[in-house]
Amino acid sequence: MSLQIDLNQPPFSFLSERQLTWLTGRLDLVFFQSKDVILDIGQSSPGIYIVYKGVVEETDDEGQVFTQYGPDDLFDVRATFESSCKHRYVAVEETLCYLLKAPDFIELINQSDDFSIYFKTDLGTQQQLVEQRGGEVSEFILARIDANTMREPLYVSGKTSLARTAAIMKEEQHDALLVKEGERTGIVTKSDLLDALLNRMLQKEDWVADIACFDLITVEEGDYLFNALIEMTQHQIERVVVTRDAEIVGMLELMDMLSTFSTHSHIVAMRIAQARSLDDLVLAAKRLETLISNLSAQGVKVISIMSLVTTLNRRLVQRAFELIVPPSLQCDVCILVLGSEGRGEQMLKTDQDNAVIIKNEQVRDALMPSLQKMHQVLLDFGYPPCPGGVMFINDSWVHTADGWQRRINGWLNSASPDAMMNMAILMDAEPVAGNSSLFKDVRNTWHSPKLRSSITASWFARPAVMFDIPLTLLGNIRDDHGVIDIKKGGIFPLVHGVRALSFEHGIYETNTFERLSRLGELNVMTAETVQGLKDALVLFMRIRLRHQLEHVSENPGLTQQLSVKSLRSVDRSLLRHGLHRVKKFKQWLSSHYHLESL
Repeated sequence: MSLQIDLNQPPFSFLSERQLTWLTGRLDLVFFQSKDVILDIGQSSPGIYIVYKGVVEETDDEGQVFTQYGPDDLFDVRATFESSCKHRYVAVEETLCYLLKAPDFIELINQSDDFSIYFKTDLGTQQQLVEQRGGEVSEFILARIDANTMREPLYVSGKTSLARTAAIMKEEQHDALLVKEGERTGIVTKSDLLDALLNRMLQKEDWVADIACFDLITVEEGDYLFNALIEMTQHQIERVVVTRDAEIVGMLELMDMLSTFSTHSHIVAMRIAQARSLDDLVLAAKRLETLISNLSAQGVKVISIMSLVTTLNRRLVQRAFELIVPPSLQCDVCILVLGSEGRGEQMLKTDQDNAVIIKNEQVRDALMPSLQKMHQVLLDFGYPPCPGGVMFINDSWVHTADGWQRRINGWLNSASPDAMMNMAILMDAEPVAGNSSLFKDVRNTWHSPKLRSSITASWFARPAVMFDIPLTLLGNIRDDHGVIDIKKGGIFPLVHGVRALSFEHGIYETNTFERLSRLGELNVMTAETVQGLKDALVLFMRIRLRHQLEHVSENPGLTQQLSVKSLRSVDRSLLRHGLHRVKKFKQWLSSHYHLESL
């Protein structure tokens, strides 16, 4: 029979060609009239139904509608695993379905681990399978640090001469050696040797221990190579030491990795670090979008992309600060990034959200020309101005530490909606350039138990329940002219709800995933709820990023509108489950903060 459903998407894409051929030979096409009961409560399921045409409605014994199923959706998996159906499935209109009989479904479950895992696990695991097996997996995401990817460690004594060290490097064709001096282990590179001999004017007879770095950056054997790349990027180095149970077992070189992988994230990082002009920085910034697109296409996980992009974005701001702000002022200023950038959850460039802490009011006038120039540079990087004016070119977002403390006290005591949103914006702040110690007292202000009253926490939490979740009464995705706003409908209520709970419980972390982990550790939420919300947020970010990259020419990186019809059936299904998790979270928040009347 000629199939009219797409078997090239999960879960069927997890099957081999042989298994798919076997599957198609066992599918039956069945027809249902409008209002026909396909499966009834208590009935044994004949197998898995895959909707070809029409609509099927799922209800309980009281007639409450849970969801509807359309083309390419399937049901009722649970009944096939269990003894009977828990719900009723009724054809809303004339409907055609393919039926995969229960014994054949179980046979495929037994034959394919990924096919089995998809049906038997939670949203997060399903997502991972979709990400990893969705058609664009590269070795990049799967590769781990092992004997094949690292070099054996080569040691020299700390008392080895510089000349002899250089000779060993040449003989062994290594650009770096490990240095043993007593209980300490350090590293020396070819660049270190050249600098010592040419710039520091050391002698060939001097000991290598005099120039070695004993502050080693290490990664664990078995970790992902991509994580090692992030470490190199964050520390601006070209090699890391590999350990096993705290013992050194090898060395991982950047060039070895770049010869393996097509991504050039470290190259972008090096361009930023080596930038000698603002034009150099602008060129590096323009490479970020291509990098993100490449990483996404290669199947790199959203969390990893987010971590890398956060590092690179912050380095851009830091280097711009170093090039623009006079050295005499740099210790008197702390640059803060806010919003998604402050939380480390930004990928494609969004509005500028930033603020400044100044050491004293005398700094303000001297600093403003530099801030104006930094604002223009951020525009050149591709960051549009914030419509709400949350930028350091706005005087209301430039204060001394005392000034910020007064503002925070005023916001929390007033409890107005605008004040609460300003507080929410500042709560995500992270220092990225200048004197970060200026931020300490500011951050401690909103963690004062005196200000964190239950009434204030309730007012602070309100925005999380104000936006509707885009789900119909039938449990389906509710779109507005074919699109949904994934930020308002999914991301914001989750992120702000977690932020409100973090405020209530005095949690210092800014990243939503880290905040969720801390809430779990404090038993504010169950481990299951924490993981479910993490899975939902990753899903929203993954789907949004893919959609933004596909429409980047129309709306460069800013659209929050998802076209529901353009989503794959599997993504629509996952999205529906993710939105249901956020809906339950909102209901819990409403009860927790007594906001049911809103």
